[in-house]
Amino acid sequence: MKLRAVSLLISGLLVVSQQTPAQPPPAPQNAPAPPFFLTNASLLEVIDILCKTLKISYILDAKVKGGSVTINTYGEMKVSDLRPILETILRMNGLAMVQVGDLYRIVLVPDSTRLPIHPQVNMKEFPDDESMLLNMIFLKYMTATEMDGILKPFLGESATIIPYPPANLLMIQDNSRNMKRTMELINLFDSDQFAGERIQIYSITNSRPSDLVKELDTVFKAFALSEKSSAVHFLAIDRINTVLAVASNPGAFKEVKNWIDKLDVPVRAPVGAVDNYVYKLKYRRGETLSLNCMASDPRPVPTVSIPAPARGASDRAFSITIPRPV
Repeated sequence: MKLRAVSLLISGLLVVSQQTPAQPPPAPQNAPAPPFFLTNASLLEVIDILCKTLKISYILDAKVKGGSVTINTYGEMKVSDLRPILETILRMNGLAMVQVGDLYRIVLVPDSTRLPIHPQVNMKEFPDDESMLLNMIFLKYMTATEMDGILKPFLGESATIIPYPPANLLMIQDNSRNMKRTMELINLFDSDQFAGERIQIYSITNSRPSDLVKELDTVFKAFALSEKSSAVHFLAIDRINTVLAVASNPGAFKEVKNWIDKLDVPVRAPVGAVDNYVYKLKYRRGETLSLNCMASDPRPVPTVSIPAPARGASDRAFSITIPRPV
């Protein structure tokens, strides 16, 4: 009885498998595609027609609402041309298609960041379509914050960019065509050519570099109307009397040179300063020597100071303190 039941079960499965139609193979990519002449057609119907032609199994997110599409194809088209058309229609309606396993999920573009898009690092080659990509770019010369400000006006309609300054990293999610243009801009700005123009070295003659850097930093923070940061960053190297200046705009170095020339000057004693002079005597003792200024000298009478000699030290020395004339 058991053997008979098993044989009946196997024969039933064979009959079912023969009755189930086989999945049609996908159409060749170079096969001709049917023309489309649609005016104000339903967005959801157009998506279904294109996915059916491309043999794509898709899931439509519940947030996706209907819309209208007008499309007319007059030239010769192939099946390989329908995928970019579908992605363009989705992008124009704020949608994105992301492959998850064997299925494609059609969701709103802001929700695509939560889907499992495989991240790429410093991509250089991009497919010629509008598929969603997640690219992680490690910058070499510019900071992630500066590059973020440059790129934002040129990103796609619903692109996402997140800077991570600790690793000097940019995370960008956008479609393939826009990502290619974004990478071209990044390669233009984040280059060693710009890096060489952003650094200048100045030799210091009369000042200590560490003191001069504090004065320069104060001046350029005042230019930037900020107490925390300035457009130019300075580094003092006292060992070789050098100041290193780093600026994102090479035009700022002209102003840096002007201020270094103004501040790096010989030290001048202020008016009314007091000078000390120490003299060693050969024949007289310091406490027995008195000095008198000439009556015709308009300067005040100098003050004679004779310090008490230390034990074992010579007492044949004294100092004179003379105020400078006002």
